[in-house]
Amino acid sequence: MLNALDDLPACAGCGQCCHLLVELTPLVDDVPEEFVVEHSGVRCMDQHGDGACVALDPVSRLCSIYERRPQVCRDFQRAEALCRRAILRGYGPYGTAPDAAGIAPAPVA
Repeated sequence: MLNALDDLPACAGCGQCCHLLVELTPLVDDVPEEFVVEHSGVRCMDQHGDGACVALDPVSRLCSIYERRPQVCRDFQRAEALCRRAILRGYGPYGTAPDAAGIAPAPVA
């Protein structure tokens, strides 16, 4: 029997969570300024037109500022509900990858 983590793709190289809006924590996050944008007075990680974080390397799908990544990224847990939703959203409702990986749909809240 597989555990919940076995049902998901490996974190490294996935990058689906890097398409979520990341709010920076004042006095905690030490992100290089060129990666930061302000939305309605809130500092966030900037995103490309496709929604990907500007720190996500498009080839390796790894964080280019891993050692200085925001606290919310450090705290993000593989296999939690938000992770599963990000993966399903990234592959799309008609994609074959989630089924092939054995990923169950996220519960509707």
